[in-house]
Amino acid sequence: MPTKPNPHDVPELESKILRALCSNPSPPTDNTAARATILAKLRPHRWQDPEHQVVFEALTALPGRQPSALQEQLPAQATRMGFPDVNWQKYFAAPAADSVLETLAAELLAISRKPNL
Repeated sequence: MPTKPNPHDVPELESKILRALCSNPSPPTDNTAARATILAKLRPHRWQDPEHQVVFEALTALPGRQPSALQEQLPAQATRMGFPDVNWQKYFAAPAADSVLETLAAELLAISRKPNL
């Protein structure tokens, strides 16, 4: 029997998703569209951690960038947005496969649609 996701795991899910979006090794061109779709699906999500919101907004401001370019451009983008103190090391730490990213995003959206969140 599958276990129900715990709403208290939302900040951890958010963190995993953002790490995957920030640090995936250079995806093939066809995965750029998949990443854009995931970002679009996550746009209505209410990020529980304010830093996660900043990272997400910075990512959406830099569409189509390769992860190697993001490591340079995301800190500058967040600073332009007024948030220079983001701990970028944790977002560039552990890459994840796109299929894992899609699963994590689906899980986060399922949790966030539940009442009481």
